[in-house]
Amino acid sequence: MNIIQRNFFRLIKCGVYGTAETLEPMSKHKWNKLYQMGHLHNVNPFIYQGLLKCKDQFNLKLLPKQWQQWELAHFQQMQDADDEELLRPYKLTNPIINRQLQNILDDEQSDINTRRMLIQIIRIARHILNWGLPLRLLIDLGVNLRDNTEKVDYEVLNEWITRLRFTQMAQLESALLIELFGFTADDIPFAGGDVDSKKANIVARELAEYTSNHQNFYFSQSPDSIFVHASGGNALISHIRRSARYMRFIPSEAFTNFFASFAHSLTHIEE
Repeated sequence: MNIIQRNFFRLIKCGVYGTAETLEPMSKHKWNKLYQMGHLHNVNPFIYQGLLKCKDQFNLKLLPKQWQQWELAHFQQMQDADDEELLRPYKLTNPIINRQLQNILDDEQSDINTRRMLIQIIRIARHILNWGLPLRLLIDLGVNLRDNTEKVDYEVLNEWITRLRFTQMAQLESALLIELFGFTADDIPFAGGDVDSKKANIVARELAEYTSNHQNFYFSQSPDSIFVHASGGNALISHIRRSARYMRFIPSEAFTNFFASFAHSLTHIEE
């Protein structure tokens, strides 16, 4: 990680999880870059809380205009998902695995907190497959682990994760929480025994590749041509690479997810 990313994660850990962090000195330009990164990932209010806790540090030098910018970010509207939104029927692209997921979600006798954490794990996996590193969702999962871990039935959760073939992906998410936010394996009961921080590098390196324009690829035809062409070719290639990259973590979903996206893209073709 470069200095901007290191300070970025230090401020999130300080602001969200209350850890003591020491910032490295940065120029005005780099602080602006950090702000842009936080805005892109919708985490600037968390970073602002970290800035307040570190404001007396010698290395933290922000201009008054920059402080004003962060204050505005603190009051921006956050798209928090309420319980109804979080627990609404959620779909996977693999029809067999999705049927099992729906059976789990439809079971009102099961613990709601356990279902909530399962949905968080699945949402992160889906986001990784389609768009890249989901920092906001990872932060929310970390907060849930910190505040509600005793309310979750991890024996049942681990059974669900195994049934849905999400074991490797759950371990990857655990590795990300450990690598990026300072969690330990003991803090993550669903992590299992194989938490390798090197796995996190596969996803964390996408942080630098993440752009504000999530390019969607689709196929279309010109009015005067019979040939079909792809729009957003770079996005198509990125999607293929991402699907291949995570195939070993979640093969049952990565394969069908790509072809589901491909099939959806074909709807843009004029008949």
